[in-house]
Parts: sequence; structure tokens; C-alpha cells
Amino acid sequence: MKKHFWIWILAGLAVAVSCNRSKDKKESVPAKTQAEINKENDQRLEGDHVTDPSELKVMTPEEKEAYLKKSKKMAKNAFDIFSAHLTRLFNEKKPGEALEYCHDNALRITDSLSKAHGAEIKRTSYRLRNKKNKPTPQEERVMEVFRKQILHNMKPKPYMHYDNEGYPHVYIPIIVQKKCLMCHGDPNKDIPEVINEKLAELYPSDKAIFFKEGDLRGIWSIKFPKKK
Repeated sequence: MKKHFWIWILAGLAVAVSCNRSKDKKESVPAKTQAEINKENDQRLEGDHVTDPSELKVMTPEEKEAYLKKSKKMAKNAFDIFSAHLTRLFNEKKPGEALEYCHDNALRITDSLSKAHGAEIKRTSYRLRNKKNKPTPQEERVMEVFRKQILHNMKPKPYMHYDNEGYPHVYIPIIVQKKCLMCHGDPNKDIPEVINEKLAELYPSDKAIFFKEGDLRGIWSIKFPKKK
């Protein structure tokens, strides 16, 4: 009887030690990398609709075409300004200065274009580099739809509606091109070390990395004044 008693005691101790080891092992799981976090976010796609159709005001095809045409012109204008300066600086082998240019001038340029065109133009993303470009809940829903379209091999097109406040609002997708990877790709293979160092200096909370060619980088969000 005593022999069996000690066998039970030893078995219990063995189970307790095993449980403690499992617990310690679980607690020592390493933190997720930004790449893993981005991948999980990409898989959280909800819904096919940007807004409830019943909330939309009636817009004639002519009105819609006019807003879309003006929005595309504004987005192209902004892109051309950014692209010209960045291309020059990269050609002059000044990648650090190129990043500083974006850091110091991006918001100033979009604000200037907003005043020139009489509409609010904004760049935003679901992986922010600059926290000042944080998306609204509506912009997040639009990007979810665009990303889902890309995952299903569909080409996202500019989307337009009257937003929740009644403003004509256009959203234009920004697609990652190969040349974008130098600043937004994989830090271990696409982004040069000098740029990695500058990104860490200018954007310590940067999440705009680990993109691949063809991904959705973000959107141009353009809000027009209400019609009188």
C-alpha cells in the first residue's frame, strides 16, 4: 500500500513539473514581427459594401463623372510633384534627403493643393508611416474593399459617394509599384541600409513596410464642398 502511495505522489509531481514547463514555454513566445502583424491585418477583410446604398443621395452620371475627373487630376498633380522631387534626389544618390523631403513637405503639399482646387485632398493608408495621415473609419472601410478586390485579382477603381456628412467624396486607390519597394518593401532585402536608418530616425513607429508590388499602399481621399 505504501509503495502505491509513493507512486501516486511521484506521478503527481511529474505532472505538476510538466505543466509548469508548458506554462513557461508559452510565456516565452517571442513578440510578433511587423511582417506577421501586417499579414494578419491583410486577412481581416470585412464586408463587400463601403456604405449602405440607402444612405446615398441621387447623383447624375454627369455629376459623378465631373467629380471623378477633377479628383483624378488632383491626385495626378500631387503624385507628379512628389515623384519629380523624389526621382531627382534618388538620381543624385541622396536617399536620406528624399525621405526628409517627404517628411517635411508631404502634408504642406496636399494642403496647398487642397486650397488651389477648392477641395480637401489627403493621402492615407492602413499601414501608416506618418500618424498625421490616420484614416477615418469610412476610409478604412474603403481600403478594406480595395484590398479584397486585389486579393481576388480585381483591379480596384476610384469609388465615389456622398459621405456620412453629405459631402461628395472620392477615393482613389494607390497601388504599390516596384520602385516603391525601396522605401516600403522588405527592410531585409528591398530597402537599402541607409534608408532603413533614416526611416528609424524620422518614423520610429513606421508600419509602412513589407509591402509587395501590386499591394494596396493606401488611397487618395478627396472631399468636395457641399452643393449649395
